[in-house]
Amino acid sequence: MLVNILCLSLKTENDYVLRIYLRCYVLFLVAALFNAARLIGCESHELKEALSARRIQTEEGNIVEKFTMQQAIDARDALAKFIYASLFDWLVEQINNLLEVGKQHTGWSISILDIYGFESFKKNSFEQFCINYANERLQQHFNRHIFKLEQEEYELDGIDGVKVDFADNQECLDLFEKKPIGLLSLLDEDLHSPDANDATLANKLKQNLNGMACFKGDKGRVFGVRHFAGEVLYDTNDFLKKNQDSLNPELIELLSSCNGQLPQLFAIKMLNQTLEPATSLDSPNQSVSAKFKGKLFKLMQRLEKTKPHFICCIKPNRKQLPGMYEEDLVSQQLRCSGVLEAVRMSRSGYPTRMTHQEFADRYGFLLLETNESQDPLSISVAVLKQFNMLPGMYQIGYTKLYLRIGLVSSILSSRVF
Repeated sequence: MLVNILCLSLKTENDYVLRIYLRCYVLFLVAALFNAARLIGCESHELKEALSARRIQTEEGNIVEKFTMQQAIDARDALAKFIYASLFDWLVEQINNLLEVGKQHTGWSISILDIYGFESFKKNSFEQFCINYANERLQQHFNRHIFKLEQEEYELDGIDGVKVDFADNQECLDLFEKKPIGLLSLLDEDLHSPDANDATLANKLKQNLNGMACFKGDKGRVFGVRHFAGEVLYDTNDFLKKNQDSLNPELIELLSSCNGQLPQLFAIKMLNQTLEPATSLDSPNQSVSAKFKGKLFKLMQRLEKTKPHFICCIKPNRKQLPGMYEEDLVSQQLRCSGVLEAVRMSRSGYPTRMTHQEFADRYGFLLLETNESQDPLSISVAVLKQFNMLPGMYQIGYTKLYLRIGLVSSILSSRVF
């Protein structure tokens, strides 16, 4: 009706073009609404009502409050995110159920975690904030297994004088997770403040966190975090709204009554979660960041119980062309992922290691004089001495031999020539 009134008020030739544009735009919106309702399994007018208004219960009865344009957009986005996240979880659950049969027979399982890596754009919002926090926690897991456990192994096996140096990111994690004054705590705290907005949030973060090494205050609503991969500037615009991201009860009710089987399943799961204790990681009363942190910690607990293997994929160029390597882009990714530090550690340490028995079995035959009564350690030491290996090229631990890069090939080449 509104479009018809606007069209009637347009008289000139230019207005005629605008009138056609308005009609096409409305037809596009109607088609989008119809298609969305058809996919969900409800009537288009039901979806329209749920996205444009909400019911408020009072002592006198229910009052229907019409949404503003921004509120309607927020409701639409919340519904889309809910369906997308629920569908993703459902797909993963179906795949895991199919793979569970093999685990029941063997007792073994393989878990694959695929992550994109740190994100830094011209404008970074709440989404990049969460992604980079997760990557920071996963980077520490990588550091622990590549660097910290390496140092522990040297110490436990009696190897002295080897120090594994690496950039620890614990300070950055403290910036995110510290209570009661940390990025996540302060962000959640502002959700309960009626006067809070994006600007006051930015000021609050700067006032409380400027003393922390990994935090950087900036102009206006912007603040910076010195991540392991480098500094990222975040704009707090819409941080509070995105952190709340609540789904209207009318939308849950609509999904639970629709004809689509999956939307019904998603809605029932959400309704069941409202009945669970408030400590549940999936409680709808929690903020998005609190849920995200809870699920991330659950993931880390699972990862700590596994034997990890890391595969680092490098994007060779920005144009996605074969056979082309942009040196600055590749170098940046190697630095961000910790690969360069891992290589540096390998060159300065003892990357090749074998038990005394393994070394004796593999290279004991090279001895010119053998004594069958010798123990594996004695055989291993005799091999090293026979080929005049310098003491700095190896170290002898309680259980293993620790060898520099190239030492084994030197032994074999000495034998050949």
